[in-house]
Parts: sequence; structure tokens; C-alpha cells
Amino acid sequence: MKRTIVAVGGGEIGRTICLPDGTKIKTAVETTLIDNFIVKATGKKHPKMLFLGTASEDSPVYFKTVKKHFVDRIGCASVEPLKLFKAKRLSSKAKEKIFSADIIYVGGGDTTTMLKIWKRLGVDKLLYEAYQKGIVLAGISAGAICWFEYYDNMDDIDNINNLDIVPGLSFIKGFGVPHYDELSAQEKKKINQILKEKKVKGRTIDNCVALIFQNEKMTALSCRTDRTSVQIP
Repeated sequence: MKRTIVAVGGGEIGRTICLPDGTKIKTAVETTLIDNFIVKATGKKHPKMLFLGTASEDSPVYFKTVKKHFVDRIGCASVEPLKLFKAKRLSSKAKEKIFSADIIYVGGGDTTTMLKIWKRLGVDKLLYEAYQKGIVLAGISAGAICWFEYYDNMDDIDNINNLDIVPGLSFIKGFGVPHYDELSAQEKKKINQILKEKKVKGRTIDNCVALIFQNEKMTALSCRTDRTSVQIP
């Protein structure tokens, strides 16, 4: 049985964006190669996916986009949401959903708020148990970096001078930073400086790139020749 985590740095899956003038545009679909791998990793042709949208406050629009992409384009049999953002406690039905899924996919958004909710509800422990059972864990942006020992606190700060690395779930070692190709030179320099000071090894994850961990052994998969992942510092 393989323990699998697929950490996707970023990328679009055909969502609809509403511009300030009211114009609606459809984004590209960029991560198909990675998403097909996620399905393949289950060993099933049409696996069941559980979507955790905690980091985006369980946005119904986000869920609808994910469901359409993974069912219509990628071939999942179903995509069901597990709404945790306003949960007071974890129900037995929620636990059943976690352990009956073939894939648990975590969406992007506010990593720190998501992890606080998960730990309060005990979801972190259930996800680790699911990981040990061979259920494929995957996610994008916040849903990618949450699995690492450390991630950065960019969601919570307005000033780069307050940038720091903070504890994640520690399912995999080190530090992960998503959307690395979008960061400014100043942000990249600051992250490298902090990692050197704290003697932590990190990995960059560009948009359209995934780090794949199978039994904790890492490989990278890129949908574009100009996007990559490298070790830092």
C-alpha cells in the first residue's frame, strides 16, 4: 500500500471570474496532467473524491468548479464536499466520508485558519490515519503546503518584514512554498534568509507543478516546460 500526497503549487481549472465591470471570463484549464495522476494514484478508473474547502470558507462556487473539473474532465465517479468551516464538532458522518473516499482534495485559501479548524475538530488526526490507510491526499496552494512540516504566514501578514515560517501538519518533511513563480525577488530573498537561519530545507512549487510524495519519496510533475520545483536555500 502506497502513502501518497500530491502537492500542487497552483493553476487554474476553468473557474469563472467576475471582473469589476461585471464582465465574466473563464480561466484556462492548466493542471490536467497532474489531476490525471491524482486519479491514477488511487488504482481506480473512477475514484470517489472528498473535497475540503475549509481554506475558502467552504465556498459553494469553488466546490462547483472543482466538481465539474474532476468529474467531467478527469473522470472521478463523484466529488462530495466536507464542510468544516462553521462546524462545532465533527460528526460520525464526516468521519465516514473521510474514510470512504479514494481521494481527499484540499482547496486553496487561508492555510492558517484551515489548520486551526482542523486541529480543533480533530480532522488533522483523521487525515493522518487516512494517509496511512493509502487514501490519496492532494491539494492546491493552501491544500499543498499544509502537509509539510512548515509553511509561510503570508496569508496573515501585510508586511514582508514579518514573514516567518510556521508549523504545518508534518506529514512530509521540510517547507513548501506555492505559487513560487509569482513571488517578488524580495519575497524569495526573505524566504531563503529565514530558511537558512532556521536550518530548514524547502521546496519551491511553481504554478502548474506538483510535488508527489509516495511513501515519503519525492518526485516532481510539471504541466509546463517553464515551471519547476527546486530545493531552497
